[in-house]
Amino acid sequence: MMKRNQIIYLPFPVKGNRINEYTQNMVNILRQKYSIVANLAEPTNVMQMLRTKAVFLNWVEDDLDSKTKIQIWLHRLFGAKVVWVFHNKYPHDSENNAKIAEDMKWLADQSSIILLHAKSSKKFIPNCSKNYRKAVYVPHILYDNIGDTENLSEIQEKYGVEKTDFVFLIFGSIRPYKNIEMAIAAFNSMKCSDAKLVIAGMPKSQEYANKLIEKAKLNPNIVLDFRFIPEKRLVSLIKMADIVVIPYKDGSSLNSGVMIQAFSLGRTVIAPDMCMTRDFMKQGFLYAYKNNLEKAMRNAMGNSKITNDEMGRRAQQYMEKYHNSQTVGRILINYLEK
Repeated sequence: MMKRNQIIYLPFPVKGNRINEYTQNMVNILRQKYSIVANLAEPTNVMQMLRTKAVFLNWVEDDLDSKTKIQIWLHRLFGAKVVWVFHNKYPHDSENNAKIAEDMKWLADQSSIILLHAKSSKKFIPNCSKNYRKAVYVPHILYDNIGDTENLSEIQEKYGVEKTDFVFLIFGSIRPYKNIEMAIAAFNSMKCSDAKLVIAGMPKSQEYANKLIEKAKLNPNIVLDFRFIPEKRLVSLIKMADIVVIPYKDGSSLNSGVMIQAFSLGRTVIAPDMCMTRDFMKQGFLYAYKNNLEKAMRNAMGNSKITNDEMGRRAQQYMEKYHNSQTVGRILINYLEK
């Protein structure tokens, strides 16, 4: 009998892609036991399908064509498990249109395993009454491959931050679904002279960047760094911050890699009421809000730098205990081997 020792992982990690860090960490875990390949087998390549233990699908729901569907179906027909990682209710920055909804139902129906990174996201699975038994929870792996960082004083000087300033940070790709304009409006309303809002990342478009620049232009305490942020600089920015702000509001998000990365580096977050936020609520190391981001930002700032540092340390300890690669790998491989 042919040994199933191959995992197809989509999308495969690509250098320079911010999603790459998550996918690279997941691939590294799976490589402990399996050979990893980057593409689905062609419909005529039965031998490769027979060697495949599982097909992992991430963020494919808005890019499914008929050939890909046939390939996924054939892999399952020939005995491979189809693992759909249910990251979002629907793709970011896209209309929740009929085709995407149908494709997400198709993925849920075809999957052997629907992998969740937030326990309470189970209720949002397409065709939930039919497919909820496929759902398994696997903790979102922490970000622990941290290299050198830049000197903190030099970073503060580059961004115009005083040592006494309370620093709010938004980082990652600058995209409309993240609702960064709401964070700018909230910070403007606070009228704080001893705080900074730093927004760092590559905008999706110059049009969106211009919109944010216009909203921030009258507040010298808002610092915009609209470019790709190298890993070394990003880690330094997170360490410089007192708190990371996650202002998402479009309703598509179930999870947040930004949240996990902040926790992994010992920083707490202000996060909206989404599934991953609810998972951590009882731990007491984050600030959650439903509608009033400004109030949450005021509460965080009122709690002082020391309190927020302590919350961040507890979040980091929790990540190291429950979201480390050994724990995640054991859970993940156990589901694949059942």
